[in-house]
Amino acid sequence: MNIKSFFGVKAYFIKMVLWISTAILILVFVLSTVVYINSQNLLVKNEYAANQKILYQVKYNMSFMDQTITNLSKFLYLNSDVTAIMYAKNEDMIEVSKHLTKVVSSVTSAIPYIHSVGIYNRNLDQSYSSGFPLFFKDQMLYDFINSDQALPKLKPIFRDIKKLVNGVTEPEYVFSYFIYDTPASGAKPDGVVVINVKPEWLLENINQINMIDKQKGDKVFILDQVGEYLDDGTHDSAIKSWLKTDFLAYKTAHPEAERDGFFQSKRGGTQYLVTYTNVDNTGMTLLKTQPVLEIYKYINSLRTSIIIITLIFLVMALVISISISRKIYRPVGTLVNSIMLDRIRRSDKDEVVDEISYLNTVYRQSMEMLDHFDKEKVQYKDVMKHYWLSRLLTESLSIGRAEMESIFKEMRISLVMEGSFAICLLKIDNYKEFQHAFHAKDKDTIRFAMINIASEIMARKYPNEGLDMKDDHVVFIVSIPEEDAHFQSHMHALLEEAQENVSRFFKITFTASISEKTSHIQELNSMYNQALDQAMYRLLLGHSSVITYETIKINVENKKTSYSRNYEELLVDAMKSSNTEAKEKVLGNIFEEVGTLNYHNALVSMIRLVDKVIETLEEMKVTVAPSLHISSISRNILEKETMVEIHRIIVDALQDSFKKDFQGNTTKLNYFLVDAVTEYIQNHYQDPSLSLTSIASIMKISTRNLSKTYKEATHISIPDYINEFRLTKAADLLIQDDLNVYEIAEKVGILNETYFFSMFKKKYKVTPKEYALRRNMINLIQ
Repeated sequence: MNIKSFFGVKAYFIKMVLWISTAILILVFVLSTVVYINSQNLLVKNEYAANQKILYQVKYNMSFMDQTITNLSKFLYLNSDVTAIMYAKNEDMIEVSKHLTKVVSSVTSAIPYIHSVGIYNRNLDQSYSSGFPLFFKDQMLYDFINSDQALPKLKPIFRDIKKLVNGVTEPEYVFSYFIYDTPASGAKPDGVVVINVKPEWLLENINQINMIDKQKGDKVFILDQVGEYLDDGTHDSAIKSWLKTDFLAYKTAHPEAERDGFFQSKRGGTQYLVTYTNVDNTGMTLLKTQPVLEIYKYINSLRTSIIIITLIFLVMALVISISISRKIYRPVGTLVNSIMLDRIRRSDKDEVVDEISYLNTVYRQSMEMLDHFDKEKVQYKDVMKHYWLSRLLTESLSIGRAEMESIFKEMRISLVMEGSFAICLLKIDNYKEFQHAFHAKDKDTIRFAMINIASEIMARKYPNEGLDMKDDHVVFIVSIPEEDAHFQSHMHALLEEAQENVSRFFKITFTASISEKTSHIQELNSMYNQALDQAMYRLLLGHSSVITYETIKINVENKKTSYSRNYEELLVDAMKSSNTEAKEKVLGNIFEEVGTLNYHNALVSMIRLVDKVIETLEEMKVTVAPSLHISSISRNILEKETMVEIHRIIVDALQDSFKKDFQGNTTKLNYFLVDAVTEYIQNHYQDPSLSLTSIASIMKISTRNLSKTYKEATHISIPDYINEFRLTKAADLLIQDDLNVYEIAEKVGILNETYFFSMFKKKYKVTPKEYALRRNMINLIQ
């Protein structure tokens, strides 16, 4: 069985159980770890506190001893018996013995741990001791007297004074206190009193502590002022060396550490807790070591309890997570089951990893359907929007304001009902070349882009709606605020910017016509007709012009019907005299004067001028150029968009007519003939009877001359061009229209389906169906 299919139905539920269980387990683990670590730290701190109490007791005993001996030293230094010995000029052994006996009897009776009392007499350079022997030479004292070394005063010094027993020198450890006066002159003192204290009481105290904690491995050590141990011979020297080294390293690494504290160190794989404290008045340091495992053994039971509790919580987490997951999952599971049961169509897309992925797949498919429906709805609304805008332009609607506002709102028309309206018409220049240069789809795209660019630029100041009239122009209905009296000049600047952008991106130009404004939306039809009439004045103003009523007011109100007859006579004289310069000058004056007429009179004047030129040429027995033939006037002159183009045609025709080698200049003379044939084919390619013979008959020229002229100019025969153009149109229809191959062949003027298949495959190397499939796949990929 496929694991994916097995767990797919409940995969999300299993994930919920695992995630909730994991979350609870992590929480318990973190809390347990925190409790365990805190317990360790707390135990260490408590152990440190207990160790400090022990060390403080030793510290107190040492301080008490130090204070007692210090007071005794001061007392003895001033004692008469001591001073009698210390400052005697002559040595009298009886007196010395008597005075020492008094001193020892008074001191030892009061303080039993006094070892001995030493007195140094500088006058005699002799030292005496209450111990054995009487004349004890204190080497440390003599070294001090004979050197510049400063002897510590009233500070306990742990030293070995070495006693002689049966002729053998044995170690004798004591604490020694020295007291003396130093003369101001810096000379050596006259006398020194030395109090030697037995160390047994302190060492026995420490040994007792070590014996008490012997099973735990605890030990106490004392370091003197110079960092040496007070050694009674009972401790391991290796332990002392390790402890001293680590303690000094710790103090060096932590200069900010307090005088009392603790740290952990490892020796021989065993971790130790080291507690230390300083005895300030003596300069000594107390150290206590304790194995950390002995401390942590009390927490082992706690660790076992924590592990047990964690396992219990793991089981509880599973139970709780299953319970919680069921409650959370219930609506999700119900929804998934409902969708799975209610879905009419199932597909491979339904096979998903878990429930959420399944819902996501269903949601995505539903949204795709909704998006499709929305697109259809938008397209429907776009069609209806185009319908209502077209009606506003082409009909004088008598609809109430409330109903019109409702239509605007429903169709999302952005025009503002309050205020005025104007029509802006954008007429594509050189429209015939535009038709020949682009396919139908490209032409629609360019018109759509023109609407978008111009609409976006005008929308900075005026709300507007664009409309593609599916001809040589697009139209905008523009909302104009009532207070904007100079809207035409403002729109003029905006439209010039739109012209620049369209020209830069699409390499085409357009002429704009702006109507007057009206406050009644029912009059938009009249404003549209006004804009159309104004646009015809492109003939006089030229391409890329922006036309308003003010710009053509002089032409419209001009009452003259034609140019001056005097200019016509001058032109005839110039033609008969073959004065080229005079001809061009007169023609320039004629066109300048025609440029001031209204559109209709200017057009009639052009026909009149051509008639006069033809008449004069015929009188002169000069062959008229083909571009001035009656059959070419409507195409070459009346259909031209600007006066500049008409002017150029007439000047070129006159030049061609007067050339002696007119008939030999095939390319120049037959330009308009070839152009006419090409245009005729492009407009009548759907006619099955279209052929070289039918075209020659219409053009009133022999088929032989027509075929030769056309092929010499274009390097392709007329039948081949007819087939090429028909196949190009068929290729467009294959990817644009939902028609079968026979219908497309018939639509492009080819009635023989087999012949169409043969020609199409010869040109495109594939069948019509394969061509359509490939083009559609390319469009989908793009």
